[in-house]
Amino acid sequence: MIRFVFFDLGNVLVRFSIDRLAQQGADLTGRAKEEVLRAVFGNGMKDKVETGQATYVEFYEHFCCELGCRPTQEAVEWALHDIFEENAAMHPITKRLAEIDFPRGILSNTGPGHWNHCCTFFPFLLERFPTNHILSYEVGVMKPHHGIYRAALSMAERAVPGLRSDEVLFIDDLEKNVLGAGEFGFDAVRYDNSLDAILERIQTIRNFDIFFPK
Repeated sequence: MIRFVFFDLGNVLVRFSIDRLAQQGADLTGRAKEEVLRAVFGNGMKDKVETGQATYVEFYEHFCCELGCRPTQEAVEWALHDIFEENAAMHPITKRLAEIDFPRGILSNTGPGHWNHCCTFFPFLLERFPTNHILSYEVGVMKPHHGIYRAALSMAERAVPGLRSDEVLFIDDLEKNVLGAGEFGFDAVRYDNSLDAILERIQTIRNFDIFFPK
C-alpha cells in the first residue's frame, strides 16, 4: 500500500532543455554550444554545486575560466537557470494529491539556483508541495546513492509514523535513479512521458478517484 509519494523535479514536475541551456550560454558568451556544455558539465563542478560542495560564485568563476570570458554572474545564472517549463501532464496527479492532502514530497538532484528559479517561476510547486523537500545540495548526496533515499525515508517517516520503505512511491525519469531507489526499498517507477505505471499504483490511494481520458 502506498502511503507517501516522492516526485523528482526535473523532467517529472517540470521539464528542462539542455539544448536551451547550451544555446543561451552560447549567445551570452559567443562560444560554441559544445564549449558551453563542457564548461557546465565538465570537471565535476555541477555535481559539486548539487551536493553543496561548491557555491555559485565558485561555479561562475569556473565557467568564466573555462570559456575565457566574463559576462556578469547574474547573466550567467539566468542563461543556465531559465531552461524549465511546466510538465502539464503531471498536474492532475499532483493537484489531486494536494486536494486530499496525501503525504508527498520532492526528491531531486539540484542546486540552489535551479531550485529557487523553479519555485519562483512555477508557484504550483510550493503550493502543492509545501513541505518534504529532499534536495541534493542540502543533504550532500545525489541520486542514485542510497544516502539520499535514506534521508528521504527519514523525512517521510516524520510525516507518516510507522512508514515502511516499500510504502514509499518514488517517481523519476532516469532509470539509474529508479533502480537505486528500488534497491534501497522504495516502490520506484520511471516516468517516460506515460502515466500508466504511475496511475496503476497511485489510483489505489483512497479518495484519489481521478478520471484520465483514454
